[in-house]
Amino acid sequence: MRRPSWHFLLGVVLGVLLLWLSLRGVDLPSLWDALVHADYWLLVPACAVTLAAFYVRAVRWGVLLRAVKPIGPGSLYSATMIGYAANNLLPARLGEFVRAWAIGRQERISRSAAFATVVVERVVDVFSLLFFFALMLLVHPFSESVRRSGWLVLGLNLLLLGVLLGAERRPDLVTRCGVWLARGAPARLRPRVQAFFGNFVGGLGALRQGPALAWVALHSLVLYLLTIGGIQVCLAAFDFQVPWYTSTLLLVAITLGITVAPTPGFVGAVQVASVWGLSLMGVDRSRAFSYSLFYHVSQFVPVTAVGLWYLARQGLTLGDVAGAAGGHDPVGVADGGRPAAAAGEVRRSD
Repeated sequence: MRRPSWHFLLGVVLGVLLLWLSLRGVDLPSLWDALVHADYWLLVPACAVTLAAFYVRAVRWGVLLRAVKPIGPGSLYSATMIGYAANNLLPARLGEFVRAWAIGRQERISRSAAFATVVVERVVDVFSLLFFFALMLLVHPFSESVRRSGWLVLGLNLLLLGVLLGAERRPDLVTRCGVWLARGAPARLRPRVQAFFGNFVGGLGALRQGPALAWVALHSLVLYLLTIGGIQVCLAAFDFQVPWYTSTLLLVAITLGITVAPTPGFVGAVQVASVWGLSLMGVDRSRAFSYSLFYHVSQFVPVTAVGLWYLARQGLTLGDVAGAAGGHDPVGVADGGRPAAAAGEVRRSD
């Protein structure tokens, strides 16, 4: 039996710590009372909105992948749900690699190019969240430390965007970097390491396409409005008396929370972010914690169930994709022995 990896154990420890922090000051009878009186019928529309938001996310990913290969929404949604189900069940955000592996396997494209689009997508997500955070600054008096944190996140994201833009415009430098790094790898892996860097640059092609980026921005707006709608439905289940913009605040808090603390299943990260956000709106910690459980179920259950269903349809198990994408066949290493000749070149990646 394979022993748990160190990063999984670290994630478990972090999740337990965050759960403990979120439970501090919580009155268990009050928590139970809030859960008992919640409107569980609202889980149905909350789950439906969650799945709709992930469909928009998949379509947006397809816009970024057009530089590699045009892909239909069916394959995009399947790979997206498999990846996010893996994020829920595997440690260290391995689902991001699984998603690239899944679309590479289905569509016979370079997995490292697909992974590059996932990185670009993450940059877009952070900018989207910062946009909503900026709106929050206009309507809520946050502390100076929270404002400084927002500026720090913006600066780091701009730095990452600059690196990606530089890589897309100077692929020769990336290729030389791959050659230099390959020198330290075993001889049999050197061509594959170099291929990873060449194919990764191919996946950044959308950064040069203005219309594509405009569509990405539009899809991002729809995606996050749907997500805010799902949060609002969950808030309605508890009949909180909170300001109208609370759902937007929770969007920023929870998303940043699970990004900074990728615990297994995001347990603890969702709770501490929800409790913090609702506490700012005057909700006591006990009821805020009960909300975090309700919202977590509305995200975890439908995404995991649909992702595992897609896996079963393909005759795969979670162990299969975890080993292929994160262990024995890392993203990009199995792309083959040479870089893609152009961003649009399609090659078998398995």
